[in-house]
Amino acid sequence: MSKLYVPDGAWLVCSKGMKKQQIAVTSHNKVFIAGNHLKATIEDRPGGNFVCGRMAIAGGIIGAVVGVVFVVGTVATGGALAIGAGATMAACAAGGAAAGGLASLTPSICGMLLHKWQPYDTNVLTANIPPLLENSQIPCRLGGTVIILYSKKAADEMTDVIIGDTAVGVIGTIAFAYIMGPAMSAIAKTGATAFATYQEFGGTALTNYLLGVGTTGTVAYISNELVNKGKNYGYSKIPIPGTDRYYGDYVNGFDTDVVKLQEAGLQKNPSNQSKSMDNLGNDIGSATDIGSKTVGDRTSQVVKHDSSIFARLDDIEENGPTITNQSGKIDGAIVGKTQTKTSHIEVTNQDYGGRYQEGNRHTITSNSQYDPIKRDLKTAETLGKNAVNNYINDQKGWTKFNKEGPQGGGLYFGLLQDLAKAISNFLLEGQAKDVLEAMKKEEAEARAKINVIAGKD
Repeated sequence: MSKLYVPDGAWLVCSKGMKKQQIAVTSHNKVFIAGNHLKATIEDRPGGNFVCGRMAIAGGIIGAVVGVVFVVGTVATGGALAIGAGATMAACAAGGAAAGGLASLTPSICGMLLHKWQPYDTNVLTANIPPLLENSQIPCRLGGTVIILYSKKAADEMTDVIIGDTAVGVIGTIAFAYIMGPAMSAIAKTGATAFATYQEFGGTALTNYLLGVGTTGTVAYISNELVNKGKNYGYSKIPIPGTDRYYGDYVNGFDTDVVKLQEAGLQKNPSNQSKSMDNLGNDIGSATDIGSKTVGDRTSQVVKHDSSIFARLDDIEENGPTITNQSGKIDGAIVGKTQTKTSHIEVTNQDYGGRYQEGNRHTITSNSQYDPIKRDLKTAETLGKNAVNNYINDQKGWTKFNKEGPQGGGLYFGLLQDLAKAISNFLLEGQAKDVLEAMKKEEAEARAKINVIAGKD
C-alpha cells in the first residue's frame, strides 16, 4: 500500500515528550509537495526540543534511590533523620524530578539523543536523498519514539496524553518514595540487627535470625498476596455505570503509549501483568517489619557472680569456698564474644591498724547471649500465630500519616492507593479517547490533502 510523503512543517510527537514540534526541512530547497511545502528527507530533523518527560521521571527515580541509600545508611548506623524517612525520600525524589525536568529544557538535547529515521522510501530519491514516509519514526536513546502526524489537533491531543502520563509518573514517584519510608526503615533496622548479631554471636546466630525473620515475614507476604488477589477479584466484578468497563480495568490502567494508540487504539493492561513496584515495595517492607517484630529481640544478658570470704593478717591469707550465682542464663543460648569482668573487695572487719582484715571477694562476669529459635512444631506454631496477629494489627484501623510515612491501616491505605490509580487512569482514558477522535477526524482530513508521489524526483 502506498505511503504518504512528509511535507515541511508536519507535526512531530515524541512518545515521551511534553511538547510537540514540527519537522524542519533543511536538506534541500528543490522538491515541493502538499501546497508548496518542501518534501522531508531522512536528513531533516525536528525543529526544537520535545521537553522529555522521561527525564523528569528518571530524575525522580534517581532521587528516590539516593533517598533510599541515605535513609538506609542513616537508620542502619543508628542515626536520626531530621525530617523522617518518608519525608526525606519524598524530598529527594522531588528534587531529582525537578533536576530532570530542568535537564529536559537543555537546547538541542533531543537532537543529541535521537537516532536515525526508519523506515523510509528506498525506491525514490529527493535531491539525491531518501524521502520520509508517514510511518517513519526516530527512536530516542532514552526510550521514546518520534512519530509523524499531519494535523495540529492530533499532535495536541497526543501531547496532552504524554503530559498526563508524565504528571502521574512524577507524582507517583514522589508518593512512592514517601510510602517507602517505613519499609526502608524496617529493612535498615533488620539489616543492622542482623549485622550486630553476626558480630557478637557469629554465623550460626545470624542464620537463625534471618531464617526467623524470613519465615515469619513470608507469612505476611503471602497474606498480602491473598488480600491483593481478593481485591482484584472484587474489582473485576464492579461495573462502572454508563461504560463497558469494570473498576478493575481502571485500577490496572490502559496502555497510553501514543505510538501504540496510533497503531492499535486504546488497549487495557493485561490483568496478569507483573506486580507494580509500589505494591512490591509495600509487601517486602511489610514482610520485613512484621518478620522482625515477630522474632523480636532475642538477645539478653547473663550475669555470673562469684563470691568468697577471706581473712588476712599481714601477708597470710585464708579463703573460703567460692559461691557462684548466675542470673539470666538461657539453656542452649549462644554466648557472645565480648564479656565484661569486674572485681572488688568488700571489707567487713579489720583491726591492728588494718593489718588484719575480714571480708568478701566479688567477681562479676556479664555477657550477652542469643536465644535461638527452636526448630520444633510448638515454636513454629507460636511464631506463625504471632506473625498473623502482627499482620492483622498492621492492616486494621485507619492509616496515620506523618514524616516517617504511612503508619498502620494497611488494608485501608491499599484501597486508597487503588482508588488513586483508578481516578488517574480514568482521566488518562479520556485523554486517549480524544486522541483517537482526533485521529479519525482532523488527522484523516489533513492526510487527505497530501498527494502520494511515486517514481523518481
